[in-house]
Amino acid sequence: MHRILSRHLGDEDRYTIHPGDLSWWLYHHDRRRVAPEIRVGEDAIAVLHGHEGEVDVFGGDARIDLFDAVRDDAHTSVAGVSESDTTLIRALEQRGLAPAGDADVTFVRGVSPLGATVPDGYEVRALAGEEEAWARRAASHAAFESTQAPDDHLARYLSFMRSPVYVPERDLVAVTPDGTVGSFLIWWGDEATGIAQLEPVGTHPAHQRRGLAAAVFDRALADMRAAGMTRVRVETGEGRPGAIAFYRSVGFEPFHRLRWWKPAP
Repeated sequence: MHRILSRHLGDEDRYTIHPGDLSWWLYHHDRRRVAPEIRVGEDAIAVLHGHEGEVDVFGGDARIDLFDAVRDDAHTSVAGVSESDTTLIRALEQRGLAPAGDADVTFVRGVSPLGATVPDGYEVRALAGEEEAWARRAASHAAFESTQAPDDHLARYLSFMRSPVYVPERDLVAVTPDGTVGSFLIWWGDEATGIAQLEPVGTHPAHQRRGLAAAVFDRALADMRAAGMTRVRVETGEGRPGAIAFYRSVGFEPFHRLRWWKPAP
């Protein structure tokens, strides 16, 4: 699956998720929902989110045949369709689907240093193991306004930390002396292409507007360069102007504008 995704990561006319995104989807899923199912075809993969009737298809042109093999005509929708992917758009139109809802945007930049400073009273470093998972959970829960019960939210993150895809040194945080996590991110690398991915990125509302996110990102950029990465991507919804403003402020440029396609009414 990673080889298929890597083959198309840099395509300008079609969108493909980063292998790190796939790992995040599979190992940090909400236990209240069924984990995504993966189907692998010729030069393509399909990710089936059963709880939403969603199919995401990535890879080469074979992704259209794979979509036909797994879709349910009655309700299947497709997320992550780039507005520049005319081949996939034409196929979806022929199958009675149309764009719906707000768009998401994929941004990209090089891995040159940002030059951010760490605010007084904070330290930027990797998360110090499971003993800090509670603090990492609290920051994420607040940043994303999660409705999941705190104990369940913590169990979910601990399960991810114990998974084969978790790389401890890439789980970066800005922490106070008392152990409070103010900002966090995880970055994922793809050695085949030199493209990294940020997922997730967040700052606790009580610690915003202090430069924490930039400081953590600058540390991530240094680690990416050391690991041989040359570009980094991140995604967010157009309905999140604060996130978009931040990503632009640290040098990201739009790469793909993504739409959700659903059966036409």
